[in-house]
Amino acid sequence: MKKKSFIETYGPWALITGGASGIGAEFGRQLAGRGINLALVDVQAGMLRDHAAAMEASYGIEARTAVVDLSGPDFMDGIRPVIDGLDIGLLVNNAGYGSVGEFMKTDIREMLLTVAVNCRASMVLAREIGPSMMERGRGGIIFVSSSSASCGSPIIANYAATKAYNLILAEALWEELRRYGVDVLALCPGATETPAISKSGACLANVPGMPFTGPGPVVSEALEALGRSPGVIPGRMNRIAAFMMTRILPRRSAVAYTGKNLRKLYPQESKVESQKSKTVKISK
Repeated sequence: MKKKSFIETYGPWALITGGASGIGAEFGRQLAGRGINLALVDVQAGMLRDHAAAMEASYGIEARTAVVDLSGPDFMDGIRPVIDGLDIGLLVNNAGYGSVGEFMKTDIREMLLTVAVNCRASMVLAREIGPSMMERGRGGIIFVSSSSASCGSPIIANYAATKAYNLILAEALWEELRRYGVDVLALCPGATETPAISKSGACLANVPGMPFTGPGPVVSEALEALGRSPGVIPGRMNRIAAFMMTRILPRRSAVAYTGKNLRKLYPQESKVESQKSKTVKISK
């Protein structure tokens, strides 16, 4: 039997959350380059419209947009009219939200927003879009997790915990859905050059040797791994670091080492006198 092409398996439409910038925008570029139409979701209305127009002009595909806050309980009401009648072959759960700061000093409302966007929205979208993929016997779902999901990550504790949810859910669905011809992937990028990480106040110079890459290679490795593995960690150095943290170091040492580096990365949030976390979109 002839192997299906990428667009035959994951097209003709891809739904991407957080699609206006960073990793989400790069998914749009690379998928549009493969001839796949885009349904883009984000809260950044201007950037979303501009990116959609650029994709249509550059690649000759069709792009639709939905300006939606994924933290709202009824966020699907803003997405359904945009994707009604579309054959969604690929769902990219990319949108992320998070707070930098010690857990007990972080506003509980901000932490609940993080859970809503990173966990609830991803779960609802997978449950909403997945059944039609199963019926067609093809398709794919990508959950954008994080390297922080591999162990406890002080200073970004709640954010990392939500990304662990994405990782575990994706791995389970990889096994459940592959018998229906639907591929699921957990993408666990490390530090990635996006507008979000710049706004987070991360001091990358404080952690020499930290692997830092652009969205392009991250997305390329994800699309290459889709259908081949339940998860991917882009970048050789990131894979080595993950192996050390999860296979070599004792759990206690891994968490302590992670906390040490994150306090260097966000020194302004690590001071004892700090009373409030800095809420930023630190993901994707």
